[in-house]
Amino acid sequence: MKKYLFLSLLLLIFAAGCKEGDFPKQFPVDSTAPKPITDPVVENMNGTVRITYKLPNETDLLYVKAVYTNTVGDVLEERASVFKNFVEIRGFGKSKRQTIQLITVDRSQNESTPVPVEIEPLDSPIYEILENMHVQESWGGFKLSWTNPLKEQLIVKVYTRDNDGSWIDLETFYSTEMNASNAVRGLEPVPQTFYIFIKDIYENYTDTLETVLTPYYEIELPARSQFRELPLAPGYQVSPYSIGWHTLWDGVINVDQNMYYLGLFDPQPYFTVDMGKLYILSRTRLWQRADYIYALHCLRFFEIWGTADWENARDPSNWDGWTLLGEFESYKPSGNPPGGAITDEDRAHTRAGEEFEFSDDVPPIQYIRIRSIENWTRSNGMIIAEWILWGKEYE
Repeated sequence: MKKYLFLSLLLLIFAAGCKEGDFPKQFPVDSTAPKPITDPVVENMNGTVRITYKLPNETDLLYVKAVYTNTVGDVLEERASVFKNFVEIRGFGKSKRQTIQLITVDRSQNESTPVPVEIEPLDSPIYEILENMHVQESWGGFKLSWTNPLKEQLIVKVYTRDNDGSWIDLETFYSTEMNASNAVRGLEPVPQTFYIFIKDIYENYTDTLETVLTPYYEIELPARSQFRELPLAPGYQVSPYSIGWHTLWDGVINVDQNMYYLGLFDPQPYFTVDMGKLYILSRTRLWQRADYIYALHCLRFFEIWGTADWENARDPSNWDGWTLLGEFESYKPSGNPPGGAITDEDRAHTRAGEEFEFSDDVPPIQYIRIRSIENWTRSNGMIIAEWILWGKEYE
């Protein structure tokens, strides 16, 4: 009884505090259907259609809806506000003619007579992207590159088969890049059959590309057990915020402050490493500082140099006898400029480590030097969180 009395008192207080006309109003309800759209014009695009039209002169018009069937046979709706004169429908797969219905809806949820409109969207971009995809053998696997001019959200799947015929999911790439390049690594240097297909976020699938490739032989260089730190040149100094040189090779990635950090002294800092043996390098992968990707002293433009001669390497200030093995650039898949927004795709790119390949004609080296040309804030600092090298021992 007390509970009901308390609720009644609350209602009385609320009513006393409201002036006339303060209570929420409901839109008027009627049963009069709005007039339909007129003069529809269809623009068929890749996987998309846009239909422009004239709206009826209705004071209580709420939206226009398009009722259509998608590629997998589901009947769906796409709604467009009355503040624009078009509706855009995305997610079609292979080109197919169909008739859709455009219906106006008012605030009382009355619907107009449907207006049939014939559409025939062009093929989704995923089919042409797969058709023009470039696949080539590479170190420890193979590389895939493609062009995506409309920056569609792609899901690229790569499979192979086990000896018993069961499917092995090797890699999945999520990309909106206009010009994308990715690699599948860690494979044995024997002929293998690979299967590649693309899907989009609307559950459209391409056919499967089947290709036989032989990955190039390589090994991961035994940095933790074999590499040796050489002295820094005068003018360069390890920052007190650096955890230590060993963190470059400790296998701990994407943990903030687990990094090697040369401080803010002379420009274009560099350091030198003795790899212990002669190697021909194939590729390298670097990780940025986890909580400051594309910022602070993380490398943007850098060089890697090498020499096989201890006499060239023993003096940390000497550059005579050193060979430039490669000039590299860290980049954002989003294409946003330094200091600009960092997307989920950018974060995934750095968390996986940024990979760079050496040319096929690099000479055998034992001593390697990495030099910052410009970091993401153009400071004199240099940060690398983890550094892995691959190649083969020179015989």
